[in-house]
Amino acid sequence: MSTREENLKKINEELEKLSDEELDVVAGGTVAQTTADQTFLYKHGLTKETGYNNFWTFIAWLDISRAVDIGWGKAGITCVTKPFKDNQYFFEGREISRETAVKIVEDKFPKTR
Repeated sequence: MSTREENLKKINEELEKLSDEELDVVAGGTVAQTTADQTFLYKHGLTKETGYNNFWTFIAWLDISRAVDIGWGKAGITCVTKPFKDNQYFFEGREISRETAVKIVEDKFPKTR
């Protein structure tokens, strides 16, 4: 079983092999969307942590994406986080835009932080 440090070393070695263009895809795009969702949900009291940047979201994808999915769920929204595509949001059985999901949270949950 690998330790956290060993896993991070392996991931960093793989990241070193990526070109600048490939790193932009990892650092931006939809990983960034999940990072932004996590920060937004934290401000509304729906997740426990914040402060991740896109790199750490990518590194800790399983934990952070799970926390984001659970946070949206507390507002009655189903979110399907995706590292390389846009996240999907569903409310009352239909797909909605991220903007609509944000509005639902803002209406139901005032900022706490």
